[in-house]
Amino acid sequence: MENLWSMNPTMRLIENLWYPVLESREIGRKPVAFERLGQKLAFWRTDDGMPHAHPDRCPHLGASLSNGKVSQDRLVCPFHGFEFDAKGQCRHIPANGRQGKIPKGMEVASFPLREAHGLIWLWLGKARETYPPLPYFPELESGWRYGTVTADWPAHYTRAIENQLDVAHLAFVHKTTIGAGGRSFVDGPYVEADASGIKVWVTNSRDEGQQHSSQDELAKSASLKEPGLHFLFPGVWLLNISPRMKNFIAFVPVNERETRYYVRVYHRINNPLLAKIYELLVGLSNRFILDQDRRVVVTQTPLDSSQANDDRLIGADRAIIQFRRLHAKLSDSVS
Repeated sequence: MENLWSMNPTMRLIENLWYPVLESREIGRKPVAFERLGQKLAFWRTDDGMPHAHPDRCPHLGASLSNGKVSQDRLVCPFHGFEFDAKGQCRHIPANGRQGKIPKGMEVASFPLREAHGLIWLWLGKARETYPPLPYFPELESGWRYGTVTADWPAHYTRAIENQLDVAHLAFVHKTTIGAGGRSFVDGPYVEADASGIKVWVTNSRDEGQQHSSQDELAKSASLKEPGLHFLFPGVWLLNISPRMKNFIAFVPVNERETRYYVRVYHRINNPLLAKIYELLVGLSNRFILDQDRRVVVTQTPLDSSQANDDRLIGADRAIIQFRRLHAKLSDSVS
């Protein structure tokens, strides 16, 4: 199978992980094209509802497969009618006739997909017998409803993720919304990090000349409650607002200059009508807050934070420091 990361090394993608790439509702029986992970891909479903993905290029003469159709569980190229199965193998070439041989190498790569939690996940790495679990938050598995809004930013995915791990910008970027009240003093953050992700506990307050808590004190406090922020590699994030409300983001690298956000509010409102109204209102609020971030993040240089060697980070940036450390380690590892 082709390795997407090696096909576009400027993306600096971590291999051998499940990437959220689409919402389930975005794929139907008709082939559709989306740019994801630096490549244009064709997505479609077979009759059993299973999703499939291939590079959006017919190996014959390079036509777009997503402009074709699905017939009898085969993806049909619109140019010369070549038919490919779900594994990417060419099964019929009309010009050669029904008894004609299929030339060796007439195939397209097929990327392992999983569908869960209303998302399509793509495995970026070598195919294997068994795959690790999807990077998702077990606390969201049941008992929740959610509504989704999307946003497309002209920003590298590393900058997009770091923005949501930044606990010191609220009083400035969001002074009219979630950062109201001038709470510029950052106590912490206390951060726990490993190869799976990053957990963050922090308190923001007005600067009254108070001292910062020690890391031991912050650790003791953190042991008594869930993290305020939780990030899982390669790109899902959870904000624990309350026991009945959480914000979720799937960061989807489109290319080295664009990132798509799938932003969800998870809630426990059971009445369908009230739930839809709530999701609409919170979705509008989340869009507005993200737009406040966007105006600043798109100005950051360099685009890829892994190249930001001149940044001078401070204590409030502990989560960002851990993200950069782990991202570099995981990006450079070969497993």
